[in-house]
Amino acid sequence: MNKISIVIVTFNAMKYLPDFLESIFEQSYYIELREMPNIFIIDNASSDKTIDFIRKNYHGVNILRNVNNIGLARALNQGIRMTHGEYVLIMNPDLVLHKDFLKQAMETITNDEAVGSVGGKLYQLKIEGEEGLLILEKTNILDSCGIQVFKSRRFIERGAGEIDNGQYDKKEDVFGISGALVLYRRKAIEQIKFGEEYFDEDFFMYKEDVDMAWRLRLAKWKNIYNPLAIGYHHRSARSQNKTASNLAVASWRNKKNNFINYHSYKNHWMLLCKNEFSENVLHHLPYIAWYELKKFIYMLLFETGNLARAVRAIVMLYGKQRQKMKMNMRITKIKAYEIREWFE
Repeated sequence: MNKISIVIVTFNAMKYLPDFLESIFEQSYYIELREMPNIFIIDNASSDKTIDFIRKNYHGVNILRNVNNIGLARALNQGIRMTHGEYVLIMNPDLVLHKDFLKQAMETITNDEAVGSVGGKLYQLKIEGEEGLLILEKTNILDSCGIQVFKSRRFIERGAGEIDNGQYDKKEDVFGISGALVLYRRKAIEQIKFGEEYFDEDFFMYKEDVDMAWRLRLAKWKNIYNPLAIGYHHRSARSQNKTASNLAVASWRNKKNNFINYHSYKNHWMLLCKNEFSENVLHHLPYIAWYELKKFIYMLLFETGNLARAVRAIVMLYGKQRQKMKMNMRITKIKAYEIREWFE
């Protein structure tokens, strides 16, 4: 049986598919084993040619087509439940993999039983042109070298926007791995799931990967960054970096889809509700309070509708999130000070 199950959620991703899927089939890991990849695509009601293209060109790919867009988290859970691999590779379709990505990631996760997830060095992928005439440019600008978190509970993609000068060439344990491209140990995500939810379906989309990383940490799993596992990612919205000013952050947010901004704000509060130790909140309260005050004022002035909608959703979901918090605390194997070490 194939050790790795690949789960991909698509939504009008046709322009990415030719290069994306070929980079999977060209993985040295499969070529050396003379094995075909075990791919499960969950399509969230695409209206472009995504499904037709896959059916015509990739007969061995498993497809589940949803009638409606049910959200990223729920679709990922559908895919994971359909698979049986010892390891689960989650991928966004706007990626191109280096031929040795999977070989490097598998070497990392199989060499240490305490590793729950593995990610690599993601570079920015620039795309120009229209469907069928796309020009892909692999850059040396970093997209993500793992998830980084600060005392304020601000989360960013480590290294985002930086030119790669070798500053992230060390293989190391990080807070978490970007959900754009991450290899999970099934045993780990089975341990931390809530009912049949691996990813929290209340999140719908956005920050579901941060939540997964945090839960893995609480259960004492490692999230390892391997700089030799390389991929290229086309990100439609610019990621924050650690040196970004408040004005820059506000400007980037203003350029994002309103739907994403709503879920980003709502999901951030759910992250804290589910995963925090009260001791750590008190320890970092000045940082957290100042960060949340700035966000609240911005939302009140520029995203009043999103703020009201998010507050309503948080209130409605509070009971369910409290249940998930209690479950998290039951599986927690670390002390408050151990997770606190990750907040920079």
